[in-house]
Amino acid sequence: MTLIAKQDTSVDPKQKAQTSAAAAAAAPYYKKQAKYHDKRTTTNKAHLVDTIIRHRILDSIFYKQHLYLANEATILQVITKHVHYIGGVDSMGRPSPFIQCLFRLLELNPSKEIVHVYLHQLEFNEFKYLLALSLLFVRLTYPSEEVYSIFDEFAQDYRKLRYKMKVPDFDENKLAIFYKIGYMDEFLDDLLTKERVVDLLLPRLTLRNTLVEQALAVPRKYYVDETLAKQEDDLSSEEDEIEGADEEEKDEKEV
Repeated sequence: MTLIAKQDTSVDPKQKAQTSAAAAAAAPYYKKQAKYHDKRTTTNKAHLVDTIIRHRILDSIFYKQHLYLANEATILQVITKHVHYIGGVDSMGRPSPFIQCLFRLLELNPSKEIVHVYLHQLEFNEFKYLLALSLLFVRLTYPSEEVYSIFDEFAQDYRKLRYKMKVPDFDENKLAIFYKIGYMDEFLDDLLTKERVVDLLLPRLTLRNTLVEQALAVPRKYYVDETLAKQEDDLSSEEDEIEGADEEEKDEKEV
């Protein structure tokens, strides 16, 4: 019998590593871009809040006491009684009542008819922090064209809002200042232009110009000309009143 020697087909691991490294060096380098996951399409809208903040909200006493069993109707009482400023998480990591009520709204995910009632408040517009919460909810969950159309309705709302700062400032007397004053139109502008508001990462918005080209949105209207025209009318009316008063005084002196 003749034995046939088997060929040694094993490959040296060092040689294999060298060939793979050479192939990787010769291949072109393409940087993979991270995929953007739009969380507005998820069923549970509460995941729009970061995980750490979400866990701290669920562990807070305020949420367990006032918001755990709240529904679309009873949450209004909590907002009007306990939400008196806009804020996210303070320097100690404690969530504010504002962001906790927003988290509960995201859990409830009310219908658009209910959100419309929150926004317009039966045409009374008495509760400004309820409006701010509703606008932030719209910004987080609605598509871009609806966000622009709803925000345009409240672009001329100039009511004052109180913000709680994460780190307090100190005045000349070294007294801590925990709050600052803002306005509703500034809050709207922050929702449209900034990436983060009250420690929340906002979803990306489609550019308004592209939506206008697709006939899905209306061009933005600026109210600066109207305010200037009103101011000019007020000044002209005041000047007319002053001139009329001067003429009456002259007539009285002549008499």
